[in-house]
Amino acid sequence: MYKEKRNFARLALHAKANIHQGERTIEGEVENLSMKGVFVTAARRLELNDTVAVTIYHTLTPQVLCDLKAKVVRVTDHGMGLQFEKTLLD
Repeated sequence: MYKEKRNFARLALHAKANIHQGERTIEGEVENLSMKGVFVTAARRLELNDTVAVTIYHTLTPQVLCDLKAKVVRVTDHGMGLQFEKTLLD
C-alpha cells in the first residue's frame, strides 16, 4: 500500500514563478505549493540538486507571495519540484 511521504499538504495555486540561478532566470507557472516546496512547470529545466532562488507572484497583481532559496529535488517532463530551505512561515 502507498504511504504519503509529504509532511505538508499541497495547495493547487495558479501563480507565476521566476527561478533564479546565477544570472539565469527561468519563468514558470506554479502547479502546487506547500509550506516546504513548490512544483513549477517551465519550458526549461534545471538539474537535480541545483540551488536556486524562487520568487512566486500573484497572477492578478505584481505582488510577491514568497521569495525563498530552494533546491531542485525532482525533475519531470512536465516541470520541477523545488524544496525550500525554510518553510513559508520561517
